[in-house]
Amino acid sequence: MNSRIRAIAAIAATVSCLAVAASANAHGTLNLYGKNAIANKSGTLTLTIPHGCLPEGSPTTRIIVTLGSTWRAAKPAAVAGWKSTVKRAANGQWKLTWTATGGGLPNAESGDFPIAVGWPKKAGTYNTPTAQYCGSQLMDWKDAFNAAADGDLGYPATYPVPRVRVRSAATRTPTAVTG
Repeated sequence: MNSRIRAIAAIAATVSCLAVAASANAHGTLNLYGKNAIANKSGTLTLTIPHGCLPEGSPTTRIIVTLGSTWRAAKPAAVAGWKSTVKRAANGQWKLTWTATGGGLPNAESGDFPIAVGWPKKAGTYNTPTAQYCGSQLMDWKDAFNAAADGDLGYPATYPVPRVRVRSAATRTPTAVTG
Protein backbone atom coordinates (compact mmCIF):
# COMPACT_ATOMS: atom_id res chain seq x y z
CA MET A 1 0.00 0.00 0.00
CA ASN A 2 2.84 2.41 0.81
CA SER A 3 4.34 2.01 -2.68
CA ARG A 4 0.95 2.65 -4.24
CA ILE A 5 0.55 5.90 -2.27
CA ARG A 6 4.08 6.96 -3.23
CA ALA A 7 3.35 6.25 -6.91
CA ILE A 8 0.18 8.35 -6.79
CA ALA A 9 2.05 11.16 -5.01
CA ALA A 10 4.82 11.03 -7.64
CA ILE A 11 2.27 11.28 -10.45
CA ALA A 12 0.55 14.21 -8.72
CA ALA A 13 3.89 15.97 -8.23
CA THR A 14 4.78 15.48 -11.90
CA VAL A 15 1.44 16.91 -13.04
CA SER A 16 1.90 19.89 -10.68
CA CYS A 17 5.40 20.57 -12.04
CA LEU A 18 4.11 20.45 -15.61
CA ALA A 19 1.33 22.89 -14.78
CA VAL A 20 3.75 25.29 -13.10
CA ALA A 21 6.21 25.03 -16.01
CA ALA A 22 3.47 25.87 -18.51
CA SER A 23 2.31 28.90 -16.54
CA ALA A 24 5.86 30.08 -15.86
CA ASN A 25 6.33 30.57 -19.60
CA ALA A 26 3.27 32.81 -19.71
CA HIS A 27 4.80 36.23 -19.28
CA GLY A 28 6.59 38.99 -21.09
CA THR A 29 10.35 38.76 -20.60
CA LEU A 30 13.33 41.04 -21.13
CA ASN A 31 16.53 39.91 -22.78
CA LEU A 32 19.93 41.57 -23.05
CA TYR A 33 21.37 38.80 -25.25
CA GLY A 34 24.54 38.39 -23.23
CA LYS A 35 25.36 42.08 -22.71
CA ASN A 36 25.10 43.78 -19.34
CA ALA A 37 23.05 46.92 -18.81
CA ILE A 38 25.57 49.48 -17.53
CA ALA A 39 24.41 52.62 -15.70
CA ASN A 40 24.61 55.83 -17.76
CA LYS A 41 25.54 53.94 -20.96
CA SER A 42 23.44 52.95 -23.98
CA GLY A 43 22.31 49.53 -25.11
CA THR A 44 19.47 47.40 -26.40
CA LEU A 45 16.70 45.91 -24.30
CA THR A 46 14.52 43.31 -26.02
CA LEU A 47 10.99 42.52 -24.86
CA THR A 48 9.87 38.99 -25.79
CA ILE A 49 6.16 38.23 -25.93
CA PRO A 50 5.81 34.41 -25.85
CA HIS A 51 2.23 34.06 -27.15
CA GLY A 52 -1.11 35.71 -27.70
CA CYS A 53 -3.61 36.38 -24.93
CA LEU A 54 -4.88 33.52 -22.83
CA PRO A 55 -7.23 31.74 -22.38
CA GLU A 56 -8.74 32.58 -25.78
CA GLY A 57 -5.44 32.30 -27.63
CA SER A 58 -6.04 35.40 -29.75
CA PRO A 59 -3.08 36.98 -31.59
CA THR A 60 -1.29 39.94 -30.03
CA THR A 61 -2.24 43.16 -31.83
CA ARG A 62 -0.68 45.89 -29.66
CA ILE A 63 2.08 46.17 -27.05
CA ILE A 64 2.76 49.13 -24.77
CA VAL A 65 5.92 49.31 -22.64
CA THR A 66 6.41 51.95 -19.94
CA LEU A 67 9.89 53.02 -18.87
CA GLY A 68 10.29 55.30 -15.88
CA SER A 69 11.57 58.87 -15.92
CA THR A 70 15.08 57.76 -14.93
CA TRP A 71 15.65 56.23 -18.38
CA ARG A 72 17.74 58.65 -20.43
CA ALA A 73 16.47 57.59 -23.87
CA ALA A 74 14.15 55.03 -25.46
CA LYS A 75 13.42 54.25 -29.09
CA PRO A 76 11.50 51.20 -30.29
CA ALA A 77 13.24 49.32 -33.10
CA ALA A 78 11.40 48.54 -36.33
CA VAL A 79 9.74 45.13 -36.28
CA ALA A 80 8.31 43.66 -39.50
CA GLY A 81 4.50 43.76 -39.45
CA TRP A 82 4.37 46.38 -36.69
CA LYS A 83 4.21 50.19 -36.49
CA SER A 84 6.03 51.68 -33.51
CA THR A 85 5.75 55.00 -31.70
CA VAL A 86 7.37 56.56 -28.64
CA LYS A 87 6.08 59.38 -26.43
CA ARG A 88 7.58 61.02 -23.38
CA ALA A 89 5.02 62.17 -20.83
CA ALA A 90 5.27 65.36 -18.80
CA ASN A 91 6.35 63.27 -15.80
CA GLY A 92 9.29 61.91 -17.85
CA GLN A 93 7.96 58.41 -18.38
CA TRP A 94 8.43 56.81 -21.79
CA LYS A 95 5.53 55.04 -23.54
CA LEU A 96 6.62 52.78 -26.38
CA THR A 97 3.87 51.27 -28.51
CA TRP A 98 3.92 48.64 -31.24
CA THR A 99 0.68 48.19 -33.21
CA ALA A 100 0.24 45.31 -35.63
CA THR A 101 -0.22 46.36 -39.25
CA GLY A 102 -1.35 42.88 -40.28
CA GLY A 103 -2.59 39.87 -38.34
CA GLY A 104 -0.39 40.49 -35.30
CA LEU A 105 1.61 37.93 -33.35
CA PRO A 106 -0.09 34.52 -33.62
CA ASN A 107 -0.89 32.81 -30.34
CA ALA A 108 1.53 29.92 -30.96
CA GLU A 109 4.50 32.17 -31.80
CA SER A 110 6.79 34.42 -29.79
CA GLY A 111 8.00 37.84 -30.91
CA ASP A 112 10.94 40.10 -30.03
CA PHE A 113 10.49 43.87 -29.68
CA PRO A 114 13.90 45.59 -29.30
CA ILE A 115 14.33 48.99 -27.70
CA ALA A 116 17.43 51.19 -28.05
CA VAL A 117 17.85 52.70 -24.59
CA GLY A 118 19.93 55.08 -22.54
CA TRP A 119 20.19 53.16 -19.27
CA PRO A 120 19.37 55.02 -16.06
CA LYS A 121 22.29 56.82 -14.38
CA LYS A 122 22.07 54.70 -11.22
CA ALA A 123 22.49 50.96 -10.83
CA GLY A 124 19.41 49.08 -9.69
CA THR A 125 16.52 46.89 -10.76
CA TYR A 126 14.01 48.63 -13.00
CA ASN A 127 10.45 47.51 -13.73
CA THR A 128 9.04 47.86 -17.24
CA PRO A 129 5.25 47.51 -17.00
CA THR A 130 3.98 46.05 -20.25
CA ALA A 131 0.45 45.91 -21.66
CA GLN A 132 -0.24 43.18 -24.24
CA TYR A 133 -3.47 43.52 -26.21
CA CYS A 134 -5.18 40.88 -28.30
CA GLY A 135 -7.93 42.98 -29.86
CA SER A 136 -9.75 44.37 -26.81
CA GLN A 137 -8.42 41.71 -24.42
CA LEU A 138 -5.62 42.94 -22.14
CA MET A 139 -2.84 41.02 -20.41
CA ASP A 140 -1.29 43.66 -18.16
CA TRP A 141 2.25 42.62 -17.12
CA LYS A 142 2.66 44.98 -14.15
CA ASP A 143 2.31 42.90 -10.97
CA ALA A 144 5.25 43.32 -8.64
CA PHE A 145 7.15 40.20 -7.67
CA ASN A 146 5.54 39.07 -4.48
CA ALA A 147 6.82 37.88 -1.17
CA ALA A 148 5.27 34.76 0.34
CA ALA A 149 1.51 34.49 0.08
CA ASP A 150 -0.59 35.81 2.93
CA GLY A 151 -4.24 36.71 3.45
CA ASP A 152 -4.06 39.74 1.20
CA LEU A 153 -1.50 38.62 -1.35
CA GLY A 154 -1.31 35.55 -3.55
CA TYR A 155 1.93 34.06 -4.82
CA PRO A 156 3.25 34.23 -7.47
CA ALA A 157 2.20 37.38 -9.28
CA THR A 158 -0.44 36.63 -11.93
CA TYR A 159 1.11 38.97 -14.48
CA PRO A 160 4.71 39.57 -13.31
CA VAL A 161 6.28 42.83 -14.42
CA PRO A 162 9.28 42.42 -16.72
CA ARG A 163 12.34 43.93 -15.05
CA VAL A 164 16.02 44.52 -15.79
CA ARG A 165 19.07 44.88 -13.57
CA VAL A 166 21.30 47.83 -14.45
CA ARG A 167 24.83 47.39 -13.16
CA SER A 168 27.22 50.03 -11.85
CA ALA A 169 29.55 51.67 -14.34
CA ALA A 170 32.43 51.32 -11.87
CA THR A 171 35.02 48.81 -12.96
CA ARG A 172 36.26 46.18 -10.59
CA THR A 173 39.96 45.83 -9.99
CA PRO A 174 41.43 42.40 -9.37
CA THR A 175 42.52 41.59 -5.85
CA ALA A 176 46.28 41.70 -5.46
CA VAL A 177 47.91 38.45 -4.38
CA THR A 178 51.18 38.70 -2.50
CA GLY A 179 53.56 35.84 -1.79
